[in-house]
Amino acid sequence: MRLKHSILLSLLLLAIPMVAQQWHFTIDEYRDAERNALRGVHRVLVVNNALVQPDDFGHSTVLDGNNKSGISVRLDRALLYSIFSLTQTMDESGDFDAVELLDVSQNSSTNYYARQSLSANKVQNLLQIYQVDALLVLNQLVLYDVLEAFQTDDGGQYAYIQAFAQSHWSMYFADASRRSQTLSYADTLIWESKVEYTRTQALNQLPNREDALLYLASTLGEGLGKSFVHSWVTVSRYLYDIADTHIEAGVQSFRYQRWEEAIHHWKQVANNESFNGIKNSKNSKGDNKTAAVAAANIAIAYEMLGDYSSACDYANEASRLFGALKTAWGRQQQVNIRYYLEQVRAKQAKASAQ
Repeated sequence: MRLKHSILLSLLLLAIPMVAQQWHFTIDEYRDAERNALRGVHRVLVVNNALVQPDDFGHSTVLDGNNKSGISVRLDRALLYSIFSLTQTMDESGDFDAVELLDVSQNSSTNYYARQSLSANKVQNLLQIYQVDALLVLNQLVLYDVLEAFQTDDGGQYAYIQAFAQSHWSMYFADASRRSQTLSYADTLIWESKVEYTRTQALNQLPNREDALLYLASTLGEGLGKSFVHSWVTVSRYLYDIADTHIEAGVQSFRYQRWEEAIHHWKQVANNESFNGIKNSKNSKGDNKTAAVAAANIAIAYEMLGDYSSACDYANEASRLFGALKTAWGRQQQVNIRYYLEQVRAKQAKASAQ
């Protein structure tokens, strides 16, 4: 994987003025096809073999720490959003001669919770009818979400919705020497809102659940499609900057892409023993907030170095320390770092599979 970095494009203030600043930058990643399962394949048929998710499955609401039950979201269009986005991404890449779509579900079952694969006869019939080299079959799509809202330390209102998707696929080939394969693919997205006044305002700035989950289904299809082709992907990252000499020095080193030097500065904020062991991290003054900020920044620097294992370790530690602050700001940052952790874990899994 080759990375081209565009560093520190804009400065944003988070949550409470003067609590912390965040530097925003983007990473443009040119990715070779991550999956070689379709290498040598020229014509592909994407097949819907999944059932629609029940409306009352997979939705959670938490208001001021209290769970609300009975949430129902209609998701009958999610399968189409996912497979259409996948088909379009693969077709427009130019890596295949043709990518076709069979959008009508081939699944005759009524049990959503039990995945059902295509029969051998069905596979052969589809390969022959459509004259393709391979079938890429969606067997199940699971979508779930968490919506949470609470009052912030300054009396404002913070709300977010995080959506998760898991999908299961099969691949079949016209070439009898190539075995069928199965794969799983997951994705997640988060939306946040922070206002000064009412909770209703904060919630109204979020997408409704159906739109959020449909967008995620489309994003998942696009992401899986890109994993089969050559593509450029742009991702956002955020560095914390607070009034601490070592934190500020690390940010300056990071600006010039001196990753190891930045890590060295940020590790000075905490006791070397605790940070090396990722345990009970505090700086010499016992400041968990500064230690949390340092851990979050170190995670990103390790990501830049391609050390995803260390990035995950420090992101986990940052999440723990942000949660230990017992403040609304800390909870907000914990949500953000957990979302980041999901992305880095995905990178780690892909790197391990290569």
